[in-house]
Amino acid sequence: MRQWPLFLSVAGLVLLRAPLSLAALPDSFAAIEADSVAFHLDTETTHASGDARLTYRGLELCADDLTYDRATGEVTATGNLRLIQGPRVMFGESLSYNLNSEEGVLRRARAVEQGVIITGEEIRFSPQEAVARNAHFTTCDRPDPHFAFAAERITLTAEEAPTSAAPRRGRLSLSKGRVVYRGRSLLPVPGYTVNVGDVGTGKGNPTPILGFSGDDGPYVSIGYTFGSPDRSLTGHFSYQYTTSRGIRGLLGARRATGPTELTFGYYRRQDPGDRPIDADDLEASLANVLVNREPEYGVVLPAYRVGRFFTLQGSWLAGAYTEYESEGIEELAQADRSSIVLLARSDAYRVSPSVRVSHAIGWRQSNYRPGDELTALLLRTTADMRLGSRLDFQLSHVRRRESGESPFLFDGVGPSRQLIADLNWTVSPTWRLRLVEDYDLENNETRDMILEVTRTAHCLEYTLGWRSQRRALYAGFGLALPSAQEYGE
Repeated sequence: MRQWPLFLSVAGLVLLRAPLSLAALPDSFAAIEADSVAFHLDTETTHASGDARLTYRGLELCADDLTYDRATGEVTATGNLRLIQGPRVMFGESLSYNLNSEEGVLRRARAVEQGVIITGEEIRFSPQEAVARNAHFTTCDRPDPHFAFAAERITLTAEEAPTSAAPRRGRLSLSKGRVVYRGRSLLPVPGYTVNVGDVGTGKGNPTPILGFSGDDGPYVSIGYTFGSPDRSLTGHFSYQYTTSRGIRGLLGARRATGPTELTFGYYRRQDPGDRPIDADDLEASLANVLVNREPEYGVVLPAYRVGRFFTLQGSWLAGAYTEYESEGIEELAQADRSSIVLLARSDAYRVSPSVRVSHAIGWRQSNYRPGDELTALLLRTTADMRLGSRLDFQLSHVRRRESGESPFLFDGVGPSRQLIADLNWTVSPTWRLRLVEDYDLENNETRDMILEVTRTAHCLEYTLGWRSQRRALYAGFGLALPSAQEYGE
């Protein structure tokens, strides 16, 4: 392999015949390796062919043929393209890229980042964003994935990690999309946005979930996040049709304004028992009621770093609330409500090779018209244990205190002491088991339990679950977790 440091060129046309070391090459200059390299002094352009490789400030480009204009920073390349830009790996037929602006266009392209694979006729990209036209995304690295999301436009936006040690997160957004299974469109998805880390976890999965519960009877539910990341505006839609209690759903929107978000939501017949089991939940009541929030609006601080070890979350929410009997239409309570929530979390620290510990402290102040108020406090300590290569166990001890009164049953904070256990067992490469238990330490009884069995087949995951508090059995499918696949070439 021969290589050519561009800043050493002093001739009009030079053919390299011997390898040169890149070790002493300054970071501010590009370097090229190839079987044949020609430099044109009058135009300051370099043409390389035959296993060509260009490196520049951490970027690496491999191609059969490439041309570099030193004056403008423009690079064009064709044939067996592979571009590595930070955590992103891209493949394609032809490339136009500018080393100065770090922006480019890749045609007939495939991008792999954070376990998600995006394929499109054209991908325009920068370190912060990749936009694909007439594209689809999946988590399957096979040539013909069974399951994918297709769209006129797919945008992958990278967000900086909260700490230097944490991986970068990303947000995936589809415009005018559809769910595709074995080449056939299953259902349209006008807009869809999901955090890359949530792909494969069921959060915001736009595929339907079928189930049966003691309260709802047979039901079908669907929900997903949609929006436009470039305009910092996203929305969330969730719909559930039940044979026993009718239609339930919510529609919400968020708009980023600096470090905070403005929120708006309209909730119809919300069941508090549908909430996930969360050790940091300051509204942990399991009251068997239905709630309308018409509307609810406020300001949310998603995450704000305080010092080196703490993250602060906060919100101010207000709206008109109505509480009904779980079965029937009898109104139990109605009031205007505003609440302020602050939650501080510590980063996890290691206490042994396989155990990490973290803490949280939370406060909520709720005020109601005509005059009641309720204050809630939360203290949480969590131990994350890695029990072998296939078994993860998380145990949280939670203490909650409340003072004052609320006109609503759903606003309670649950038991004063509880344990929440979350066990994830990878039985085999294709089978996973998850068990979550919410245990009341005051009454020595299980409040709620979730048992889920997941099977991975090709790029799909099929989940069968049971939840005790809802007396529910449910089933669904969606994309497999990116971490369960192997990517790249």
